[in-house]
Amino acid sequence: MENVVENKRAVRAYIIETIMFLSYAFFAVNWIAGTTLTPQIMEHFDITKFSSATFISNAITVAKIIGNLMAASILVKLYPKKAITLASVLIVGGSLLGVFAPAYWIFVVARFIMGFGGALFVVYFGPIVLNYFSPSRRAAVNGINAAAYNVGSIIAMVVVTPISIWLVTWQNSMLFFAGCSLVLLVMWLLFGEDFELNKKSGTGEEVESYKLKDALKEKFSYAFPFTYAGLLTLYIVILTIFPISNSAAVDPKVLTTVVAISGVIGSVFGIGIAKKTPKRLPVIRFSGLFMTLFALLMVLTGSGTIAIIAAALVGFLMFLPMTALVTIPQELPGMTASKLTLIMGVFWSFSYIFETVFYYIIGIVIDVADFRAGLLLAVILSLSFFIGSFLMPETGKKGA
Repeated sequence: MENVVENKRAVRAYIIETIMFLSYAFFAVNWIAGTTLTPQIMEHFDITKFSSATFISNAITVAKIIGNLMAASILVKLYPKKAITLASVLIVGGSLLGVFAPAYWIFVVARFIMGFGGALFVVYFGPIVLNYFSPSRRAAVNGINAAAYNVGSIIAMVVVTPISIWLVTWQNSMLFFAGCSLVLLVMWLLFGEDFELNKKSGTGEEVESYKLKDALKEKFSYAFPFTYAGLLTLYIVILTIFPISNSAAVDPKVLTTVVAISGVIGSVFGIGIAKKTPKRLPVIRFSGLFMTLFALLMVLTGSGTIAIIAAALVGFLMFLPMTALVTIPQELPGMTASKLTLIMGVFWSFSYIFETVFYYIIGIVIDVADFRAGLLLAVILSLSFFIGSFLMPETGKKGA
């Protein structure tokens, strides 16, 4: 009987993980569909400057900054099932509002609502992994979750253009993707459940709640997002700005697709490295350095072959260290689901504060100079991943 209960719990854990993964992947599809269709959206709302168009993506980013900080308090008040339901409702609702927006500012508000839902969702991966999976399985599940956005970007790059041709208008295309998110919301309502938030991982010991003021006193709360911010900026630029530029030896859309696909491969290798290598920081350090170097080569080379190889290595090196990166906070002493939610909320919020500022500056540089200048700035900023590896704690245990 006990084995039957454990098996049912294991099955439920993987169903919940699958719904979470696909929900965030299709949030990415919605976001990237909006940015891929930027020219049509700009024409529809009579927007002429690219720096103004960046507000469409930055509305989501600003929502993430606020939503990430609020995620922990929402989780504590609503508990996991209702909190994740709220996140899904906001993603679907924001998508639908954007489709029927009569003015540009309403469209921006719609993207904000959708981004707020995505902000809550990405933070809730942590407590789900901590609650449902043993320490030996967490690295693998973390690696899979880290690839969720990338999988969504691949789906978007493969299907957005055919669907936009099939459905004719950008509104119909975005309505289609909102429908996909709605199906996943229904799945969560069927299978989602609540669990205890303040029990220490591994021991089940009840601990005192961890508050925002406690997180803001720790050096880790600043080193962690600083490390990731440059990589995040480069990744978003490659997904959103690079495809509509003419700053590469081959079609930038091809290179963006190569980056996304090789990122999934990098995630798979990252899971294997995290399980076999006890230390977390070396893979972060060396991946960060070589990622920046190959990104520079991808932008500057005049050879199409070299550009494609460089793009593949950029995507691979972006996602190779992600399993190690997101596993570090789970391995900090005395971790609970509520504490992890708050730590990850601060991490994502601060990361997107950096990214929002950088992204807008890159848009201004593109208006003043050209696309290549903006891309080179994004490459330089990605060095924070290498620099931050010297500021982070090593949580991996030798011989683990």
